[in-house]
Amino acid sequence: MNIWQIKNDLINKVAMLVATEDAEEDDDFWEQFEGAGRPPHWTGRPKLEVFKEKRKKEPKPRADISPLTAEGLALSAKARDALGDFLSQFGQLLELDVEGHVEYYFNPTNLIRCVDKDKSVRWASGAIDKPSFIDSTIPTDAAVFIDPSMPGDIYVNDEARTELERRVKQVGITGMSFMQVWGEPVVSATI
Repeated sequence: MNIWQIKNDLINKVAMLVATEDAEEDDDFWEQFEGAGRPPHWTGRPKLEVFKEKRKKEPKPRADISPLTAEGLALSAKARDALGDFLSQFGQLLELDVEGHVEYYFNPTNLIRCVDKDKSVRWASGAIDKPSFIDSTIPTDAAVFIDPSMPGDIYVNDEARTELERRVKQVGITGMSFMQVWGEPVVSATI
């Protein structure tokens, strides 16, 4: 069994979503995205915008799965249509307001305590750098999940990766890749 982390292979090539200027003034704005496995309760759609570099007239192009500083994934309507029914088994799809358009935030709520903290490689600060996993805790059926010790990292097992890759290729979704973090030696997989 291998464990993969969902990544964005276009992170430096596409536009990131950021809080609007008004939202940025709210010190608690990003806290609403910190589910850490729990469903947040939003009263409205958080307002985000496409990051525009001040020295450039046009922003970078968008991906279907946009880079976002929050712990989940920001999905375009196209990505939600292709991946939503699968991802919603493992979390919530919540509406976002991106410059007046509805997009979606995937908040993973499938919490699995699977990181072996004693065998993981740590930074000097004590934070986990390279996780080691407890094999017996990893589901054999397709699963998208987070571990409470690393809530910012979204993991998938082989079966979930295969299903997500199939859907991404079938529809032509951009911005999703997988980096192997545990299991048999494989460097990475990019869609």
